[in-house]
Amino acid sequence: MAALTNTITTTEVVEALDIEFLKNFNGDVSRLTEILGLFGPEIVPAGTAMYTYTVTGSLNTTSVVEGDEVPLSKYEVEKTPIGEHTVKPYRKLTTAQAILKGGFENAVMRTDAQMVKDIRTDVLKSFFTYLAKGTGTATGSGLQATLAQMDAKLSDTLETNGDAADRIVHFVNPYDIADYLGNAQVTTQTVYGMNYIQSFLGVTDIFVTNKVTENTVYATPVENIHVYGVDFASLSQAALEYTTQDGGLVGVHHDANYARTSSETYALVGCDLLAENLSYIVKGTITDPSGD
Repeated sequence: MAALTNTITTTEVVEALDIEFLKNFNGDVSRLTEILGLFGPEIVPAGTAMYTYTVTGSLNTTSVVEGDEVPLSKYEVEKTPIGEHTVKPYRKLTTAQAILKGGFENAVMRTDAQMVKDIRTDVLKSFFTYLAKGTGTATGSGLQATLAQMDAKLSDTLETNGDAADRIVHFVNPYDIADYLGNAQVTTQTVYGMNYIQSFLGVTDIFVTNKVTENTVYATPVENIHVYGVDFASLSQAALEYTTQDGGLVGVHHDANYARTSSETYALVGCDLLAENLSYIVKGTITDPSGD
């Protein structure tokens, strides 16, 4: 007997779950890249070596006698390997008993949403590991002075290297900025799990996150931040069918596991958030303005 018209099939339900998962994850990243003014993820093959970079050297300004050979200026780019760009697999299993007891929305959809948040947290954790490798340092008495000193240090480094930054982004611990926010009228929005303030304390682009330890602030130019993704297309040749969107950030697949009477969520993450040039990362240290 033929199926009834407009029958909702299992495949359509699974596809809807995949799309919802992707929408939540990619929406977070898209909002972050929009705020930063980035052009979206850069696609690189899985297994590509990833590096952070430090540039050293200076311009040779020795006077040249007419007709004499021009002296060489010497620069070096030190590459620090940080591993390979790879995909990270995650999996969640929801039993039939859990679905029947808590309902489909609570048991599957809400836990999928939490899984997206946890994956996002893992990506951010790696990003701040990269930031901690930065070579620039600055110290200030209180948060506002520290931010000013960091921007001065970064601007000095950029100018020395003949560079400039359109915008500098700052990452601050919630407790270090709490007192300032309590006495000011500012508009905040949530971006990739962080609170974002467009302009405050004389600087622009402040992200507030507990991924930064107290009394520590990071600053880097927007241009130094890159988002990488992988090409999932080749996986389908090995019968690994993931639902993906442009950018190669994440693939997701929902499936029924009848052997365990469960529903499974598979996520394969190819997203890396990286600040590449270590010289263009400044770590600020906040000292107590009272001197205590």
